[in-house]
Amino acid sequence: MDAQRGENTMMENVGVAHLLVILVILALEVLALVQVWRDARRSDAVKVVWTAVIVLVPVIGVLGWAVNWLLGRAADRLNRSNGPAA
Repeated sequence: MDAQRGENTMMENVGVAHLLVILVILALEVLALVQVWRDARRSDAVKVVWTAVIVLVPVIGVLGWAVNWLLGRAADRLNRSNGPAA
């Protein structure tokens, strides 16, 4: 009886805000995983490593991927604007 009462109390403590945070984290993870696997510049080995990091370390993995992705895009833009001089 006590176990059931403890279980009910635990579920009552989970509020809407908690559920929204969990949904946002899951959405960011799915977005990150889709972007990882759509990136044609990365090898399959790199994609597997990023997938493992994103799944095993959810918030930090997504943030690390986002920083890496943004820096990669910035580097691509710099390379395009500073192309080889003719």
